[in-house]
Amino acid sequence: MNSVSFLLVDDLEENLLSLEALLRRDNLVLLTARSGDEALELLLQNDVALALIDVHMPGLSGFELAELMRGNERTRRIPIIFVTAGSADTQHRFRGYEAGAVDFIQKPIETDVLRSKADVFFELYRQRQQIAAQRDELERQAVALREAARRKDEFLLTLSHDITHHRHARARQEVLLREINHRIKNLFSVTAGLITLSAKASTNTEELAADLRSRLQALARAHDLTLPDPANAGDGQSATTVTALIKVLVAPHEHAQGSRITVSGSDAPLSGSALTSLALLLHELTTNAAKYGALSSPNGRLTIDVSAVGDFLDVKWEERGAKPLPDAVAREGFGTILEKAVLSGLGGSIDRDWNSDGLSLSLKIPLARLVA
Repeated sequence: MNSVSFLLVDDLEENLLSLEALLRRDNLVLLTARSGDEALELLLQNDVALALIDVHMPGLSGFELAELMRGNERTRRIPIIFVTAGSADTQHRFRGYEAGAVDFIQKPIETDVLRSKADVFFELYRQRQQIAAQRDELERQAVALREAARRKDEFLLTLSHDITHHRHARARQEVLLREINHRIKNLFSVTAGLITLSAKASTNTEELAADLRSRLQALARAHDLTLPDPANAGDGQSATTVTALIKVLVAPHEHAQGSRITVSGSDAPLSGSALTSLALLLHELTTNAAKYGALSSPNGRLTIDVSAVGDFLDVKWEERGAKPLPDAVAREGFGTILEKAVLSGLGGSIDRDWNSDGLSLSLKIPLARLVA
């Protein structure tokens, strides 16, 4: 802990030496001044626990020095004990207290009285030092706690963000896994259907292999069309048109001997996430047609008409030549969930009409959503 300073003010050197001898102790610094002006200079440079001031001095008297100390913010709270050899009358003391004194000591000085009073102010100052040190330590701890609380809040915010991000990633992963599983199952179903159709239309093994190979290659091209090109230096998004996408998706189900699928009408540009979404939906419709509808029969026919009506894309899907199996296509499965999700994302709608000869379907999507 820092030392404690007392200020001794007396115009006589011998009086100062006497006070120093009486007050000397460990951790106490005694500052001496032989005039009021010298005392003021020391007070501006040092923190003082107690000032012992002689009342009668040439120049500034002890009372005048005390009044100046009380008028300065830095020194106004320093305890003052007047040391006097003069009269101890009430009026004299009252003026001293009015000037700011806390006590008087009469000359000749009683050693025990001086030391006892000085010890009180020494301990009081030490206590103030301890309180100030504790206050500073508490402030440092408060700052540290505020910083710890700030870091905790940042950590919790980051953790919450990470957990939310992880949950979303898990949800996306689950949807992706279900979609992959669904696509693989559809791929096997489509492949089995292609083998059956190719076998019915082929007269020998070589013709079967060539026909099946071309169909599978067309199926692969349809898959590639829905994927962004990672080598693209731009935003990596694919772009095409609605008609081009439909032709690629239905190409695996064409017969080499003659077309049984007709795609007609106007066209509309297609890009970004809308391309993938619409490709998933059209692939689902094509797969259902190959599994249960017109494309499951060699005599089946599929007609697709694309048009722009106002602000909407209108796709007319007509299947003929196959008896529908409503129970197979109407049950709730991942394909149904996928269809609902795609339509919700694109802001579209589907109307179905089952008849004795097949399926009539109308798909409507806002044109603005196709290039979003």
